[in-house]
Amino acid sequence: MGLLLAVLLLAAAPRLAAADETPPPVIESKFELFVRTPAESSAFYALLGFSEVHAKPDGYTTLRSGSTVVALSPLPPWLPLHWVGFLRHPPLGTEIVLYKPDLEASRASLSAAGHSPSQIVLQPWGHRDFRVTDPDGYYIRVSEGRAVPTTASPLVRLHR
Repeated sequence: MGLLLAVLLLAAAPRLAAADETPPPVIESKFELFVRTPAESSAFYALLGFSEVHAKPDGYTTLRSGSTVVALSPLPPWLPLHWVGFLRHPPLGTEIVLYKPDLEASRASLSAAGHSPSQIVLQPWGHRDFRVTDPDGYYIRVSEGRAVPTTASPLVRLHR
């Protein structure tokens, strides 16, 4: 019995050690949006400071602003987006948050191009922001501040 227990513990040791190790960090990220017209979406995101860095003949377009990467993937014509578009609005959908130092200028450029950004509002958490939807209905919040505040309190871990 003792030998069997020793063999089982030795077999489990690599898994136990691996569970204690921190996984390697993510080295890059991008979010991919399925869009009807990549050129129209590209023009919208250009108003928020993105530049086209790669485009494929099928319309798949990659945009970058600083370390943020957005990919625009053409929707297949058979996909009935209007049937599921309601899922893109909070609280059910995804909220894309972009942090920029120039809220007034960003809002003005969107308005001048015919988009309808909300007013800039001071939120209860202390940051000003405005909201807008892109040409395909994705909900965008443009905020001042940082994704991770520099004055963040220590990480609190909740136990499951």
